[in-house]
Amino acid sequence: MSAPTGKNRWLIAASAVGIHLSIGSVYAWSVFAKPIVGQCGWNLGQTQFAFSLAILFLGLSAAFFGKYVEKHGPRKAGLAAATLFGLGLAGSGLAVAWQNLALLYLSYGVMGGMGLGVGYIAPISTLVKWFPDRRGLATGLAIMGFGFAALIGGPLIQRLIVDIGLANAFFALGAGYFLLMSCSALYLAPPGQGDLTERARRGAAGGPRPTEDHWRLTAKQALRTRRFYLLWLMLFINITCGIAIISVASPMGQELAGLSAAQAAAMVGLIGLFNGGGRLAWASLSDYIGRVNTYTALFAIQIITFFLLPKTSDALLFQGLLFLTMTCYGGGFACVPAYIGDIFGTRQLAVVHGYILTAWAAAGLVGPMFAAHVREHSGGYSGMLGAFIALFVVALAVSVLIRFDLKKPAAAPEPQLADYASMAYLAMPATFQALEPIRRLLVGQAKALGLDQLKVGRLELAVEEAVSNVCQYAYNNEAAANRAGYAYQDTGSITVRVKDEPTRVVVELEDSGLAFDPLSVPTPDLDSSLEERQVGRMGVHLIRQLTDAHDYFRRGEANVLRLAMNK
Repeated sequence: MSAPTGKNRWLIAASAVGIHLSIGSVYAWSVFAKPIVGQCGWNLGQTQFAFSLAILFLGLSAAFFGKYVEKHGPRKAGLAAATLFGLGLAGSGLAVAWQNLALLYLSYGVMGGMGLGVGYIAPISTLVKWFPDRRGLATGLAIMGFGFAALIGGPLIQRLIVDIGLANAFFALGAGYFLLMSCSALYLAPPGQGDLTERARRGAAGGPRPTEDHWRLTAKQALRTRRFYLLWLMLFINITCGIAIISVASPMGQELAGLSAAQAAAMVGLIGLFNGGGRLAWASLSDYIGRVNTYTALFAIQIITFFLLPKTSDALLFQGLLFLTMTCYGGGFACVPAYIGDIFGTRQLAVVHGYILTAWAAAGLVGPMFAAHVREHSGGYSGMLGAFIALFVVALAVSVLIRFDLKKPAAAPEPQLADYASMAYLAMPATFQALEPIRRLLVGQAKALGLDQLKVGRLELAVEEAVSNVCQYAYNNEAAANRAGYAYQDTGSITVRVKDEPTRVVVELEDSGLAFDPLSVPTPDLDSSLEERQVGRMGVHLIRQLTDAHDYFRRGEANVLRLAMNK
C-alpha cells in the first residue's frame, strides 16, 4: 500500500457525491424534451431516443471502461468523465442551435452516455476501500446523489432555459458540470498506508464476512462464478420492474386510485425523493444486516406492495405503497457496489461493477416495453403487476440461492486447463488460507507450460515455503493472527504471477509488507550437530535448492521474490 494521502474520507465521499449529482442530471431529460420539440420540430419519440441512447451507453461504457478506472485510478477516470459529459452537453447545445438531430444523438447519447458510465463507476471502488466499516453507507451516499440529481437539476434546467435560452442552457450546464466534476475528481484517491483509522479497520473485520471476502478475485475470475450471474439477475429484475412502474406511475395512479392529473404529476415528482432516499437508507441498513439479507427484504417487500397496489383505491395508501416500492428500487442500485466488495473483493471492483451494470442497460430497454406489452395483453394494470410479482418471486428465490453459494469454502474456482494460459496472476490476503488456491493455480499453470511432474513438485514446494514466510512474517498483524491459528483479514496481500519464458517458467511473489530480502539469509551449517544449529533458515535453503534460479528485488514499495524452473 502507498504512503498516506492525508485526505479525509468524508471529503472523498463528498467528492463522489459531486460527480454523481452532476451525471444524475440525466434523469431531468424530460425538462429538455418539450422545449427541444418546440424549437427544433422533432417529434417526442425522436427527442426521447437521445435519452435512451445515453442510458444504453452508460451501461456499455461502465462495462468496457472498468479496467481503465482500475488502471488509471479514480482521479484520471473522473476527469475523463467530466470531459466526456461536459462536451456531450456542449455538443447538445450546438445540435439544438443547428437543429441537427444526428449531432444530438452523438453528443448527448453517445459522448454524454460514456461520461455517465465512467463517472458512475469512477468513485465507487475508491469509496469501498476508504469505508471498509461502512461500505453500504459510503456507496449509498454517492448513488443517492445520482437519484436526487433530478430534483436539483430539473428546476435549474427549467430556469436556465427561460432565462438564457435552450442552446445556452446546454452550454452553461456543460461548463458548470465540467467544473464540479473536475474539482471533485481532483480530490479522489485510494487510501494509503495509515489513512484508515483503527476503528475503520476493526469495523471491517467485525462486519459481515461472506466466504469470498477471504481473498480477492479478478474480474475474469468473478465472471467464472455462479454468484456473478445470480447478482446480475437480481439487479436486472429489480431495475426492470422499477423502470416499468415509473414509466406508468401517473396513468396507473389516475386509473387505480382516482388521482387527478395534477395529483399524479406531484406523485411522480416525489418518486425521485423516495428513490434517492431509499438508496441511502437501504445501503446504510445493509451495513448492519448484511447485503444478502437486504436483497431478500427488498424483494419480499416488493412482492407485498405489488400485490396490494391494484387492490388499493385509497389515494394516500396507494401513494405510500408506491413510494415504499421506489425506496426498494433505489436500494437495489445502492447496495450493489458493497455487495460486489463482499463477495468478490475490492481488487477490481470497478471492473466487476461495470460488468454488473450491463443489467441496467438491458433493463432500461426491456422494462418499459415489457410493461406496455403485458398491460396490452392483460387488459389492465392488475395483470401487469401480477407479472411483476412473478419476477420478484424469481428474484427472491435467487436471493436465497446465493446464500448457499456463499457458504462454499473459501477457495479459488478450479479453472479448466485451457484457462490457465490466460491467468497471469492471483492476488489474495496474506493468510495461510491463500496456500491452496495458489497451489492450484501454480500446478495447473506449470503443467500447461510444459514442466514435467518432478519439476512441478519442486516448484510447488518452493513456492509454498515462500508464501508461508510472507504469511507468517511480512505483516505484523497477520503474522500474529496466523501464529494464533485463525485467519486475520486485513489489507496485507500477496500477489503470485506465473510467467512463461522461452526456456523456463518464472514465478513472482509480491507483497507490500516489511522490506526484507529472504535470499540474504545465510545458508545454514548442515555439518554441525542438531544441538548446535541455529533455529530457522531451512525454508530459504530449500527454496535455493529446489529452484534453478532465484532473485529478489524491490518494485516500488513492494518485495518481489522471483523463482524460476527450467523446462
